[in-house]
Amino acid sequence: MEEMIASARDMIRFGEWATAEEMFSEEENAGKEAPRRKRGAHAMNKETFLRRYGILLIGAAAFTIYTLLLIAGVQYRTEKRVRAEMAEYYQQQLADYHEQRQQEQAAEYFLSGEASREAFINQEIDTVAPVIAKLSTDAQKATETSCMLARVMNPSYPNSFQEVAEQPQQWPLYDGKDKTYSQHDRDIAESILRPYLESGMIPSGLTQDMVYASWSQNDLVLRDRWEASSTMNTWRYQG
Repeated sequence: MEEMIASARDMIRFGEWATAEEMFSEEENAGKEAPRRKRGAHAMNKETFLRRYGILLIGAAAFTIYTLLLIAGVQYRTEKRVRAEMAEYYQQQLADYHEQRQQEQAAEYFLSGEASREAFINQEIDTVAPVIAKLSTDAQKATETSCMLARVMNPSYPNSFQEVAEQPQQWPLYDGKDKTYSQHDRDIAESILRPYLESGMIPSGLTQDMVYASWSQNDLVLRDRWEASSTMNTWRYQG
């Protein structure tokens, strides 16, 4: 019995001793500073950083470049589209302008066409009048005017009375310098030229082949051959 009590006392003392030792250890450690980490122990060097984040950086750079190229491509396509639209708009405006201008010119021609035609007819008459003014009779003057008309109709000669009248050395007594004529001479020329220029009317029997003439002081006759022959046709103005 006494032995069991002694054993129990020893156990109680052992537990108290262990507890005191633990308390002493905590008090001792409490007075000490916690060990510091060595400076730079966990610092990341360049190679480690590149190994760890290199792929991420490359991906970010690639994405940035892709974004810039995409933006540039969109801007280029937009600019190209805008330029095409502007060019199309400009062409349409130009076409509209030309169409409007043509309409305006047609309107001007319509409004002034009658005046222009009358001015042209008068110019043709005034060109022929001094040529026939050098002949002595009205019949000769009318026949010579008709010869000019035949030449205008003939494709081998000019198609205007002015050009035909100005052909050198073609008309008796007319040298191309003396442009004088009387109102009577002009009336004769107008009586033949105006019906043709306004309505295409020509004197009866006159053809485009009557482009040659034989002249004398008292007569002027047209013929359809350069050389006189029995087969040629002749024509004089009969009024």
